[in-house]
Amino acid sequence: MVTLSASESTVPKIAPLEALKMLTDGNARFVTGTRSYPRESLDRIKETAMNGQRPFVTMLSCSDSRVPLHIIFDQGVGDIFSICVAGNLVGEQGLGSIEYGVVHLGTPLCVVLGHTKCGAVIAACTGGANEGSITSLMQAIRPAVQRTEAETGRTGKEIAESCARHNIFYQIEVLCKRSAMLREAVQSGQILIVGAMYDIENGTVEMLGQHPNIEELIQEK
Repeated sequence: MVTLSASESTVPKIAPLEALKMLTDGNARFVTGTRSYPRESLDRIKETAMNGQRPFVTMLSCSDSRVPLHIIFDQGVGDIFSICVAGNLVGEQGLGSIEYGVVHLGTPLCVVLGHTKCGAVIAACTGGANEGSITSLMQAIRPAVQRTEAETGRTGKEIAESCARHNIFYQIEVLCKRSAMLREAVQSGQILIVGAMYDIENGTVEMLGQHPNIEELIQEK
């Protein structure tokens, strides 16, 4: 069973669905131009420096500069424990970071956030960017590409948006299959893992919910 340390367990708890609502409400404020700019003061910076961080969500997102997490969700300093990798991919270090956010920081929510017009996904769909260490990114997205090709019967750039969605859920599969800690946290109700899609043109975030086979995934050994 995943447990927190004594000092960490004293942090006030937020239910997973409450944390999810905080994100959706924040994105609604962003889209409607009514951002509240919460917890952005120097006092907040000093408070978190002295007392430590207490984020309410661990978020795996793309490195794309058009996806500024704290802005699009209208959150402040110490609210989002963010892991950013091109293509929102789960690598070894990223997985460790996510486990740290969930287990040691106690975030009740884990979000895998993809976005429209993702350059990494487009490159994987079109066979581009196979150079240097970028090749490893293309290989990590390839399973999602194959699923999308099989589902649509098409290839190339035209499947990129569908592939981005497949990739979100594929990365959730990777999280659950590789991490016993995360599986236990989901089983116990300590965390909720969901997918989400950000539209870089209109600023909206579509919450995609849990993986459709989450119950099977968390039973993986």
